Amino acid sequence: MLLRVHNLTKRFGKEEAVSSVSFDVNQGDYVAIIGPSGSGKTTLLSMLTGMLSPSEGDILYDQIKLSQISKQELAEIRARDLGLVFQFSELVGNLTIKENILLPALFTKKFSSDDYLRKCDYLIDHLKLGDIQNSLPRTLSGGQIQKAAIARSLINDPAILFADEPSGDLDPENSYLVQLLLNEYNKRNHSIILVTHDMKLAFDAQTVYEMKNGRFEQVIKGE
Repeated sequence: MLLRVHNLTKRFGKEEAVSSVSFDVNQGDYVAIIGPSGSGKTTLLSMLTGMLSPSEGDILYDQIKLSQISKQELAEIRARDLGLVFQFSELVGNLTIKENILLPALFTKKFSSDDYLRKCDYLIDHLKLGDIQNSLPRTLSGGQIQKAAIARSLINDPAILFADEPSGDLDPENSYLVQLLLNEYNKRNHSIILVTHDMKLAFDAQTVYEMKNGRFEQVIKGE
């Protein structure tokens, strides 16, 4: 079991944003979470990535209970094993697009320099970022920044990619490029947990959870 979520709950004051959510993710699983705005999807994703502490419940990553490790250990797991793509992703303003994509390599050194450069060139080519790879973020559109953030999240070959509306700022053509990239990543036996309103992306998932009022109220099995 790669990820186990048990009775996860998050309260803000008296309001429960996420209520007693439980599910498991195995290596190679592709999970999509859909639901209306305000249903708790982003709050859930923030807890799964260790960015937000739950009020109750447990998250186990590779049998490690996240609530029982230090912030430093959690940061190391996040940098090495988790890929994070959030809405309105930010890049480092004084680094080029290529430098931003390669930035995680400085912290983990998970692969050789040559491997990182090859992976970076592949991601730039696949997402059609070649013409802007030497540009600074302030000169780019929101969609271009989002594609660069997706590439950055994949440069370390994370065990799990967590993505919150990865195609939200993209036109249909670029959304399709992201869809193909996610499918290829999943076919290499990596796991994906995706929050989306894009049903084309959700359709590719093996399992789709529908979230309403902080709860998983329906599970749709992929064919």
